[in-house]
Amino acid sequence: MAANTRLWPPLLWKIMRALLTTNRTAAVVPRPSRLRSVARYTAVALVAAAVSLLPITPIAGARAVDNGTIGIRPQFESDFFRVTLAPGSDVAATALVSNKSDVPVTLLNYPADAISTPQGSFALAERTDERTGVGAWVTLPAEEITVQPRSELAVPFRLSVPIGVTPGDYAGGIIIESPPVASTTSGGDVPFQFQVIQRQGVRIYLSVDGTATPALGDGLLTWQRSGSTITFTLPIENTGNITLHPTATLALSSWMGKDTTLSFTTPEILLPGARLDLVATLTDASILHIGNAEATLVSEVGSQTVRTSLVYAPWWVIVLAVLALLAGILGIWRTIASVRRTRRTLPGVSPPGGTRSPSVQPEDVSVASAVAPGPDRPFASG
Repeated sequence: MAANTRLWPPLLWKIMRALLTTNRTAAVVPRPSRLRSVARYTAVALVAAAVSLLPITPIAGARAVDNGTIGIRPQFESDFFRVTLAPGSDVAATALVSNKSDVPVTLLNYPADAISTPQGSFALAERTDERTGVGAWVTLPAEEITVQPRSELAVPFRLSVPIGVTPGDYAGGIIIESPPVASTTSGGDVPFQFQVIQRQGVRIYLSVDGTATPALGDGLLTWQRSGSTITFTLPIENTGNITLHPTATLALSSWMGKDTTLSFTTPEILLPGARLDLVATLTDASILHIGNAEATLVSEVGSQTVRTSLVYAPWWVIVLAVLALLAGILGIWRTIASVRRTRRTLPGVSPPGGTRSPSVQPEDVSVASAVAPGPDRPFASG
């Protein structure tokens, strides 16, 4: 785990030359020289600050941590220190610091706690950061070492776990740091000076005896659409006491299209207490989607799922849908009104409110005898 600083000097030189070079032929309105100087000094200050705050970023697949000039590695292990201790116990170990240059090199060396970066990478804290774990439990014989040309120097240290420490996984490391190297150059009419600091480190993975409690917390699965791209975010947190290596996939289901599966960004490591956001991106998304998004997390804890709805449409589709709904409602209302008018105009048709019998007036009905005519009862003449 080390910063690949070999590419920084030429890269920084190109950046600063670009910042300090004035394209006078392209200027439309002349600028005062004082403003140009202020702008250049501001740019130089920003570059120098970025260099001085350069973090330690692990190199994928690196075993012996080496930037080509100086390096540090365990004496008996190929890549990292891996230690298991009980609370109240300690262990002695040795790191080897190499100097491949032709001149002696004087370096600062100090322990540091490990952190998980927002991208899920392993990193070591700054020298001025507070030390509460491995960085506080490692003791070095000196704060400064000198390594002779083309040689290695053994740096012993002791790792002591205090009594009462909570069981679980802890991480940290030992860092070697070169003193700031001042360099002066000039571009145009403004000379400037910047400092380059190189840091290399070796990891220490510590497991404190006790009951392992793996636990992974997750938050709400959210998404945001920008143009034809949808970005999904799933926050996770290691709430247990062991190191986790989670992976996550995202399944998108749709009522009117094909289903899609995406992969979230995979963190290198998730230390106890660390939290970060997993991100998955869908490109070339359809203009309309009605369905769900389901994330599946897999880690040392097991498998767990988080689900959310995924419904979106462009504004003009929404406007058309609202207009169609209003048109449908209007059509239904006009149809009902027309039926009512028709029923009122037809004779003998009951209104929608109920049935009505035709009126019968007593004076309109002539009552006749119901006796049938016979031989002894002739018809009466009118």
